[in-house]
Amino acid sequence: MITVPSNEIWRRYAARGCLSLLFCALPWNARGQNKTAAPQTQQQSSLRAAQSALASGDTEQAIRILSDHLRSHPEDPGAQLALGEIYERTGQLEKAEPLLAGAAKDSHGDPEIRLQWAVVLARLHKYKEAESALAGLPPPADREARIGFYRLKASVALGSGKATAAASEMEKALTLKPDDEALALATAAAQLQASNWQRTAALTKPIFEATHAPPAGLMLLEAQLGAHADFHPTLESLRANARNTPNELAMRQRLAELLVAHNKFSESVEDFQRAVELSPGRSDLLFNLALAQFRAGRLDDALVSAEKGGELGDTADLEDLLGDIQEARGDNLGAAKSYQAAIALAPNEEKYRLSLALELIRHKSFDPAKAVLQQADQLFPNSWRIHFALGMIEYFVGNEDEASRVLLHAAELSPEPPVALKYVGDIQMDRAAGPDATVTAALCKYSDLHPKEATMQYYCGALLFRRDYAAEDKANLTHILKRLNTAAESLPNDPGPHCQLGRAYRWLEQWPAALRESETCARLDPDSAQAHYRLGQIYHHEGQLEKAKQEMKLFEAASKRVADENARRDETMKTFLYSIQKDTPSHN
Repeated sequence: MITVPSNEIWRRYAARGCLSLLFCALPWNARGQNKTAAPQTQQQSSLRAAQSALASGDTEQAIRILSDHLRSHPEDPGAQLALGEIYERTGQLEKAEPLLAGAAKDSHGDPEIRLQWAVVLARLHKYKEAESALAGLPPPADREARIGFYRLKASVALGSGKATAAASEMEKALTLKPDDEALALATAAAQLQASNWQRTAALTKPIFEATHAPPAGLMLLEAQLGAHADFHPTLESLRANARNTPNELAMRQRLAELLVAHNKFSESVEDFQRAVELSPGRSDLLFNLALAQFRAGRLDDALVSAEKGGELGDTADLEDLLGDIQEARGDNLGAAKSYQAAIALAPNEEKYRLSLALELIRHKSFDPAKAVLQQADQLFPNSWRIHFALGMIEYFVGNEDEASRVLLHAAELSPEPPVALKYVGDIQMDRAAGPDATVTAALCKYSDLHPKEATMQYYCGALLFRRDYAAEDKANLTHILKRLNTAAESLPNDPGPHCQLGRAYRWLEQWPAALRESETCARLDPDSAQAHYRLGQIYHHEGQLEKAKQEMKLFEAASKRVADENARRDETMKTFLYSIQKDTPSHN
C-alpha cells in the first residue's frame, strides 16, 4: 500500500512559522466566507482562544471553545476547519470528516480544505468520496506539496481498485524527484499492484544491486516471476543476504510465499526446508513444506514432512493433506483413512467430508460416496458442492433424470450456476428419450436471465432444436437459430454451436449455411463420427462427390474410435473431479 503523507499538505505553511494550516488561513473573508458565518472579529477571537489553548497543551479546552462557537455559528468554515484539524491530529478521524466536509462546502470548495478533507477520507478508506473531493483540484506549485498531492491521488486510486491509475499518479510524483530512492520504491510498489512487471523491475533492480535492500529485492523478484523472466539470481542474492541474520526466518517464509503464488513449488521447497530448520517446533512450517513437496511431485518427501508435522500436533488440514499425498502415491486405503481422520478431527467442516466422498467417487465406490454425501447434506443442506457431487453420482450410476434434478438444485445454491448447469445440458443432449421439458425450461430460463452466458444459450438452443426436430416442428427455428448463432459468435472455438447450426440449416435446406457450419463443426471436432457423416451428406447434395467420399472415410475411421459409454463416463468423471476440486477451498 502507498503511504498517504497527510502532513504534506500544510508543509509550505509550517515553513512560514504557522502552527498549522488552519491558523495560516485567517482571515476567512478573503477566501469567500459564507454570508451566514460568524463575523470576522468573533471568529478570530474564537480561533485565537483555541490556538492559545493548543499552545498550552490543552486540546480539550480548544475543542470546547470551537464546539461552543459552532453551536452558535454552525456554518463558519474557519471554525469547522480548525476543529476538524484538531480531531484529525488527535486520531479522531470519524469526528474530523464531517467538519472538514462542512468547511469545504461553506468555503465554496476552497482547494486547500478539499485537499485536507480528501486526506481524512482516504485515511478512513472512503476512497470514492475522496476521489470526488479531489476531482478538479490543480496540483500545488511547491514541489514537495505536489509530490504529496500525487501520492494522495495514488492512494485513493489504489483504494478504489484502480491500480493502473495509482501507478500513473506515482510516476508523476517520481518525475518531480527521480533520484529519491524511497519515492522510486513507492512507485515500484504501485506498478507491482498494476502488474506492470517490466517497469517494476526497471525501478527496483538498480536499487537492489546498489543496496541489497530486502524490500527492493522482493519487489524485483515478484516482478521477474510475473514476467516469467530469470528470477534465480535475485532469489539467490536474497537468500544469501538473509542467511544467518535475525530476519532469516521471516525472509525465507516470504520467499516461499512468493514462489508458491507463482506456482514455483520446486523452488519454494528449499525456503520452506530452511524455515523448518530455523524453527523445528512449528507444525505450520512442516505443513507448508509438505504441501510444497506434494505440489512439486516429491511425494515420499511430502509424506515424511507431513508425518513429522503430525507428531507435533495432528490437525484436520494435515490429515486431509496426508490423504492427498497417499492417493497420489497409489495408497487408496491409506488416503481414505486419512480423510476419515480429518472428518473425526473437524466434524463440522464440509471440505473434509467432500474429500472423502471424492476419493470414493474416484475409485467408483459410488454407494459409500453417496452415503458420505447424504450424511454431509444433513449438516450442510445449502452446500452446492455436496449436491453437485450427489448429482454426478446419480449420473455415473445411470440415473440421468435424478442427476438432472439434483444438479439443477446444486446450480440454484451455487455462486456460479454454470459449473453444474453444463453437466445438466450434456446429460439432456445425450438423453435417449429426448430432452426433458422441465429441465429444458429451467436451462432456457437461466439463459434468458443471463444473456451473456454463451454456453447456456447454446444448451437452450440445442435442446429446443432437438425437441422440435423430433416433433418435426419448425415453428420455433428462427428463435432457435438466434440462440445458436449468438453462442457460435461468443464461442468460436467450441464445436457444439456450429454442429447444431449445421443440422438446423440442413433441416431448413439452407445448404450454403449448412455447409459452412458443418465444415466448422468437423474442423473443430475431427474425432466426431456424426460431424463427418453429416458433412459428407451435404457435400453429396452439393455435388462435391470427391469431398463427400473423403468425409465418409473419415466417418468410418472416427466410428472405430468411438468410446463406449463407460469410457465416456470416466472422462466426465475426470472433468467433474477437476471442476469441483478447483472450486473447493484449498489448503492454507
